[in-house]
Amino acid sequence: MTSSIAPPIRHRPHTRLSLQPPAGLPSPIPSPTQAKGDSCFVPSLETVSPTSAMSAHKHIIDLGDDADCDAPENNTLMSCLTNMSLSSLPMPPALGNDEDDDDGQRGRERGPIVTRFPKPPSPRRSSVLGSRAEQRRIYLGPKLSDRATGGPDAGPLIERFSCLFRDQYDCKANPTGIVSLGVAENFLMEKECLQIFKLGLLNNFLSSDLSYGDSLWGSRRINKALSSFYNEWFDPAEEVMPEHLITGVGCSAVLDQLFYTLMDEGEAILLAAPYYTGFDRDLIGRGRVQLIPVYVPEGDGGFSPSSLDAFEVALAQCEKKGVIVRAVIVCNPQNPLGRTYSRETLLAYAKFCEEKDLHLVSDEIYALSVYDNPHFPHAVPFTSMLSLDVANELGCEFDRARLHVVHGMSKDFCANGLRVGALISQNNPLLLRAMANTSMLMKISSPADVIYSSLLTDKEQLHQFIELNRAKLGEAHAYIRNWFEERGVKVADSNAGHFVWVDLGGKLKFRDTPREKRVFQSLLDGGVYIAPGTAYHNKTPGWYRVTFSVSRDNLQVGLAKMERILGLYPHPK
Repeated sequence: MTSSIAPPIRHRPHTRLSLQPPAGLPSPIPSPTQAKGDSCFVPSLETVSPTSAMSAHKHIIDLGDDADCDAPENNTLMSCLTNMSLSSLPMPPALGNDEDDDDGQRGRERGPIVTRFPKPPSPRRSSVLGSRAEQRRIYLGPKLSDRATGGPDAGPLIERFSCLFRDQYDCKANPTGIVSLGVAENFLMEKECLQIFKLGLLNNFLSSDLSYGDSLWGSRRINKALSSFYNEWFDPAEEVMPEHLITGVGCSAVLDQLFYTLMDEGEAILLAAPYYTGFDRDLIGRGRVQLIPVYVPEGDGGFSPSSLDAFEVALAQCEKKGVIVRAVIVCNPQNPLGRTYSRETLLAYAKFCEEKDLHLVSDEIYALSVYDNPHFPHAVPFTSMLSLDVANELGCEFDRARLHVVHGMSKDFCANGLRVGALISQNNPLLLRAMANTSMLMKISSPADVIYSSLLTDKEQLHQFIELNRAKLGEAHAYIRNWFEERGVKVADSNAGHFVWVDLGGKLKFRDTPREKRVFQSLLDGGVYIAPGTAYHNKTPGWYRVTFSVSRDNLQVGLAKMERILGLYPHPK
């Protein structure tokens, strides 16, 4: 099947540009004709001979170094996506007589497209419009703020994720699309979610939900439902009250507002690496703070109380450079490693922040996405920072005004599109008052409010939902772990989240960043997206985060592509 992609827009010199997205973000590719039949075809995982697979394997590991990819300052998801390209089958439309092609010839039909994305810019350009300085020269309108235009340029990231999202694999509508195993979304409870959410909205949406409601941040209804939920499932040392909460349109918005309020521009946050790549966007884009990755020991050591020794070193280095550290983030369960922290380690974090007078922010968005893993018997259950009674447990003072917990509904309730996030700060009314000034900017919609309030207040249904989700996560994790281990790929121990952390570098015999990104690119060229460890500031190249909480059909298609492209064939039994 084929589809058409419009030729990229080319701006002529000295023309005034509109305020639309640069060059127009890529328009959606028309969906191919839907395939016949009611079921999806899942290819066999044994479709390519070992001989041809070894040839493909050799092609990848023999790739030369790429100096542009190896710069430490470029180790972000944006750097991985900025110059990537994807192979594709469609032919472009012929240019009209009034258009020049790239060779300056008129009216000639082009050859085959070799990428799904627009032609990648030269290394010095940061977006389709060039560097920030070039954009300012091109834009001839009234001055835009340095605050908005002088920060990190997310344009390439936005454009390329737009291309990924609009060309996602569908066995019927888009069988040549990209299988996304790199985004943490949970589709295992899709049928249950549709049924519960539709009924919740149908039975509980009121005429008052057409108004601004009764609160500037969410509603009294959602705050009451959430506080009851946290009291039941997070075992707080101090009862969570509705007035301890501020809600917003997802954890990203809440984190943005929180750190904008906690910190001044240029101040720094310490957090253990590897860490969730979205923090690079959520905290830097508007708040203009610095994120300092702390390279704790790999494996179990990174989850032990002794890991705080690395934080001591990082803090001392910042002080030596004159950088003011204001906060620490702990992501529990950890993303991308998919592990829970022990109570002892969380207490060590609290003690460190008390001694250094730092804010302690606990991102607990995967709190209830914890599952049983027989291969990881010493995994610890989830423990919320809210449950710590530091003064009594450690016998030292702890100012709970420094503790802020963030949780959202996207992951544990399998609906990233229903944007509901919550900040729980039980002993800092000044913070909540300050955030109230801008809380209207992230007020959640009434439908999302209604849907989640309905589920959270139905105790029986809530318990059934959480337990079923945990069971499905455990089964899906077991499937993908077994798949990789059968092929000799090391899988890090995990017991939470939607993903596994796999060591393709160990299997393919490389430990350098350029080849990590080349493997990432080769998989994209073959139609499967997984997230490279570089994007998470991982110290050791070769690790990747692979999402397993997708439909089994899509997971099998994606793994089959990985098997073929990388030569990952099962070891003979």
